[in-house]
Amino acid sequence: MSERKFIESPRFPVKEVSRASAAEKGPGRPPHWEMVFWWTRKPLIAARAVIAGCLLPENTDRESFLRSIGIRGKGMAHRNPPSYKFDGVKLLDPFAGFGSIPLEALRLGISATAVELLPTAYVFLKAILEYPKYGKKLSDDVKKWGEWVVERLKEEVKELYDEDVAAYIGSWEVKCPNCGRWTPLVGNWWLARVKGDKGYERIAWMKPVVNGDRVGIEVVDLNKMFGDRAVERAKIVKNRVIIDSEEFRVPESNIEARREQAVCLLCNQPIKYYDAEDGRHVIKPGKGEKLKWYVKYALSRCNEGDDSLARQRLLVKVKVKQGDLEFEPCTEKDQEKLEKAREEVKKLLEANDPDVPRDFISPYSVRYLFPILYGMTEWYKLFNPRQLLTLVKLVKLIREAGKRIEEDKLKEGWSKQDAFEYAEAVTAYLAIALCKYADYNFLCNLWDCNIPKISHGLAMRGIAMMWNWVDTVPSAEFTGSWMRVIKQCTNGLSYLIFGIHNTPHSPLDEGLTENNEIKVLLDDATILNKLNSEEKFDLIVTDPPYYDDVPYTELSDFYYVWLKRALSDVIDNKLAPRFIPEAFFEKVGESYIEIPTQWEKYALSEVSLNPPRLGPNAKKEEGIKHFQNLLNLSFNNMASRLKEDGILVTFYAHTSPDAWKALLETGWENSGLRITNAFPLVTESEQSVVKRGKLSMDTSIIVVWRKGSEASVDASDLYEEMADASARKARELIDLGISGRDLIIGTLAEALSVATKYKEVRSMGRVDVRTLVDSYIYPASLLGLARALAYKADLKETIKSPEAMFYLIVKFALSGMKEKVIESTDARIFSIGTSLDLGRAKKLRILKGGESEGAKVARAQSLILMEPTSTEKAKLEELLEVRGVGVREPEIRCSIDALHVLEYYSVSLACGEFKKKLDELRSKYPSQVEEAILMAKMMAKVLSKDDKERVLCERIVGCLEPVPRAVPLDLG
Repeated sequence: MSERKFIESPRFPVKEVSRASAAEKGPGRPPHWEMVFWWTRKPLIAARAVIAGCLLPENTDRESFLRSIGIRGKGMAHRNPPSYKFDGVKLLDPFAGFGSIPLEALRLGISATAVELLPTAYVFLKAILEYPKYGKKLSDDVKKWGEWVVERLKEEVKELYDEDVAAYIGSWEVKCPNCGRWTPLVGNWWLARVKGDKGYERIAWMKPVVNGDRVGIEVVDLNKMFGDRAVERAKIVKNRVIIDSEEFRVPESNIEARREQAVCLLCNQPIKYYDAEDGRHVIKPGKGEKLKWYVKYALSRCNEGDDSLARQRLLVKVKVKQGDLEFEPCTEKDQEKLEKAREEVKKLLEANDPDVPRDFISPYSVRYLFPILYGMTEWYKLFNPRQLLTLVKLVKLIREAGKRIEEDKLKEGWSKQDAFEYAEAVTAYLAIALCKYADYNFLCNLWDCNIPKISHGLAMRGIAMMWNWVDTVPSAEFTGSWMRVIKQCTNGLSYLIFGIHNTPHSPLDEGLTENNEIKVLLDDATILNKLNSEEKFDLIVTDPPYYDDVPYTELSDFYYVWLKRALSDVIDNKLAPRFIPEAFFEKVGESYIEIPTQWEKYALSEVSLNPPRLGPNAKKEEGIKHFQNLLNLSFNNMASRLKEDGILVTFYAHTSPDAWKALLETGWENSGLRITNAFPLVTESEQSVVKRGKLSMDTSIIVVWRKGSEASVDASDLYEEMADASARKARELIDLGISGRDLIIGTLAEALSVATKYKEVRSMGRVDVRTLVDSYIYPASLLGLARALAYKADLKETIKSPEAMFYLIVKFALSGMKEKVIESTDARIFSIGTSLDLGRAKKLRILKGGESEGAKVARAQSLILMEPTSTEKAKLEELLEVRGVGVREPEIRCSIDALHVLEYYSVSLACGEFKKKLDELRSKYPSQVEEAILMAKMMAKVLSKDDKERVLCERIVGCLEPVPRAVPLDLG
């Protein structure tokens, strides 16, 4: 048997690594993450800890480990170079994404191979992992040529922007179908609503002013009107602003796209539906009528070239003066500059300029690329004319810069190949800066009044329509400007250069040694045909796709269409290969064929659950089957590339039963791997919009796999083996001070470890993975946890009813939370593991519905545990009434009812009276009351000390088992 490693030990410092990872996902994130947005990026310190943990012996000292990976003292751990060096180790990451895992492998002295299917990610990986080998001169040249680009651009766009303006805020306006006049559609009228420690620091908004048949804009700036001190005292209640004795009202949005509602600012009439057959505006469609919302119809016409019903409108311009923002209404002159850009774009389109991205957006992506519904079917339509014209000019200037860089290096005596490769590196960073600039300058970005600044448009796991977009002046020192993105790009590059080369085993600017190489491959994880067929790896560490992951292929086409142009040449008015040609062109014989978009070539190859890729009528079941087949192929490939004593680690940011079934089916049943450990690590931002349902919404489950499942086992024997092993593991983890979700996952991991050591499970035939998870793994792991909690409470028996199991596990898993809010996925896990139907839990009012939170693309339903939140008698009475139990003549339906009644008795009665009431209740409901007493004894010992129910349970136990104590005499 292979020697166990530190990552397989319960002593692996999960809490400390999670804490360092959480800090990294906040303001202390790595600078190279600011180069360009990517939807999921694992914390560097988490990747470093996992990789090092796979290579160190099981008995490694925890404190020494933490110091050696960089978790020491204050500051961000990822900035501290690791002191470990692992010679002769080879690591593979077949789903490398933004490169956290291979980057940390390099810093640990490991040879890494990073594989990505998508060209966009492939280009980003080369910039993160390969190009930093050129050292400081590279970051200097990126800065130099980025500034060269903006100086040239200034001349070319000087007639399109005012010199003293930083940004323009605009929206769409439509011709009202009721009164025939133009009305802006504004999603948010606020310009600044900034709150500090002492009160508000900045309050400003815009409001519509009707002048005849036109809607003008007026800016209301309370700082200018009253001064900063007075603004501190202001109060804001929804759209009301109260300052001293005056009250103001901020206009409410006149568009709500989700509900397909808009209101004309001139006639105040609703804008509803359009009947294309007879041109009627319809307020309420008749039965069976499927009419298009007028706003969608008008914008679709506009995007087809007919702007008679919709057009873009500039509202306010933002200036920076002495470090503060000033807002002014836009004028007709400002609008004329936008129209001037429109005429220039028209010429580019007529000339079929190849630098205009006329590539099609994936037409089946309407559930997350919402602009398609408004006629924005090609990528160039997501930009206003000035944004588009500026981007096209940037493409041409970046292309020219690449040629000049190559020429300069040839003049300096570099070889042709070296000069070309260096020019590719510099140009790649300029192209990445272009991607970030585009993200901050298109019609789906947003003015965030709370900071205030621009929020980029790709922050969601889709692209939403926005009704307050921003157009930045490229030369301004402002969020999203070209100057700002170049600065962020060079800062990120400097961090990478220092991070890779300034480690104890890789001196600055010496480059990578033969023992510490990096390979970045554009390849398919289900095939891996660009690897040497005989090559094996000591470690495979990866973040595989999830059930309903970000649609990377379609969404990152936003970047792809700009990267392709900036890194390619133009010959005969067509794009031609230049830098990184394998990303954008397919070689057929001696010719190169342009790859228009990623979705057209790679959508069916990406391991993802996205049924519309399979066709307009594809069902979810077909999508799941396709996803599972691809995931199986990728795990087969990983298993075949793993050395016999090697370790495979997956970051799995999903705890839903279906996702676990998919993982077990592919890793265990399909690839013959077994799980040796699993534990949660913080890897996602708490505000992340790509969060998936899990015990902690910011957690990934680290799953450690090895080769070698064998033999078969009877299901009933396996169940007992898993329950016993889970109980032992839970006790071990509890002794180490591990609790809450970490304990839940650690216990589940033990059950998985036991189950996956067998090749198959039998019960009147082979047990399939789905039955195994639902009927054996989850129940056995939670039963084991319940046994461990009983052991901790010095009890020889444990609770048995589904209601009691569910209540206890939720209370313990969410220990420390003031209100036990359970996400729907987690509720399902607890439901399966305790055999309590969620419908029954709601009927018994053990659970109640909670509010949904988050954006439409990432909203999760939640449930709330009905528990005592106070030791006050009145509050406990209220809980019993709300739950339908009652106080005077309680109706006991389950042991939770009995527990809550006993808790009420414990605060309202003396111990003698309590016992009488207890006996009365026990005579009517013997089994429920006995289990309630058992629960009270357990919770009095195992709940956190700040949990009000622990105090109540201690009162119950105190009355049942009074502890003699000396009572001081009253000598008064």
